[in-house]
Amino acid sequence: MKAGKAEIPFKWPFPPRPKSKARDHGRLPAGASQGGRLSPKAMATDVIMVLVWGATIPGLMWLGAAGGF
Repeated sequence: MKAGKAEIPFKWPFPPRPKSKARDHGRLPAGASQGGRLSPKAMATDVIMVLVWGATIPGLMWLGAAGGF
């Protein structure tokens, strides 16, 4: 007995998307152009945010240890 693959017209539980020639890219991140590339200012902002976040976690842990938490 072969288990036949049932043909499903769409990926359950999501309804099928209407087929159109216009592409919907959704929302772009701040500083992104339509080409999907970030501007140098947006890249620098992202790097600074990551550095601040990376320094915040050990800083809070150090303050907690110093405070006897």
